[in-house]
Amino acid sequence: MKRKIEILTSSHAGYCFGVKRAMRLIEQGLASVGEPIYTLGDVIHNPPEVERLRARGVRSVASLEEVAAGGTLVLRAHGVHPDLIQEARRRGILILDATCPFVQRSQSFVKQYSEESLLVIIIGDRDHPEVQGIAGHAGKGVIIVRDEVEAASVVPIDKAGVVIQTTFARGDADKVIKVLSGRVRDLRVRDTICQATEARRAATLALAKKVDLMIVVGGRNSSNTKSLFQVCIDAHVPTHLIESADEIDSAWFERVRRIGLTTGTSTPDWLIDAVLARIAGVADGLSS
Repeated sequence: MKRKIEILTSSHAGYCFGVKRAMRLIEQGLASVGEPIYTLGDVIHNPPEVERLRARGVRSVASLEEVAAGGTLVLRAHGVHPDLIQEARRRGILILDATCPFVQRSQSFVKQYSEESLLVIIIGDRDHPEVQGIAGHAGKGVIIVRDEVEAASVVPIDKAGVVIQTTFARGDADKVIKVLSGRVRDLRVRDTICQATEARRAATLALAKKVDLMIVVGGRNSSNTKSLFQVCIDAHVPTHLIESADEIDSAWFERVRRIGLTTGTSTPDWLIDAVLARIAGVADGLSS
């Protein structure tokens, strides 16, 4: 007798607004200027989609030196250092700016802080391209902290302005801000966490509480995807993070009646469909 398995998908799955915008600009670039077009680093943190784009003529490069003279450069959703934009223009490179509007908002706040001679504090991962790009708009007066321990090491100062990596967990950010409040007399905080990312976390947690198993689809190099995985683990639900449908193992579904699926903000619909089809195919062959 076959066992019925129910598959539930998060209400917030697939591309976020910023990634949709970036993908639309890439499509427009391919249509108007043709291939190749270039991105400094992967345009999004999703290896299968990056590979699909590569096959269409989107080349990921490590530096401007690799961009052909008169070529087209797409600024990825994470944003870049402003010096890079100036150098690209000096080289005659056409720029398509796919920086997420929410990241642009953080950049504008940082520039404002800098103009007001405030020390800039960025709460986030210093190795993340978004944080590195935002820091570039702050001039020399910038500190990056990722947790309470690093916040506690900040030398007591008079005034500082804070922005937060858009994909940073709110609970973690609140803890850091609490510590910083004891180190900075006048602390000005701009809440730059992406609300869509917060809604995705909340939807993922709500779904995890209803199922026996969670599957998170997204790049292992994606901070928001890893955060969703951690949300599920913290909810004590068996969880697997996968980048493609090929990674699904039928052994995961033993004694499972209900499966939940959520995705990172850079996961395309075609990949979600492939994963759902794979789960349904495996589940259909299971017996009770």
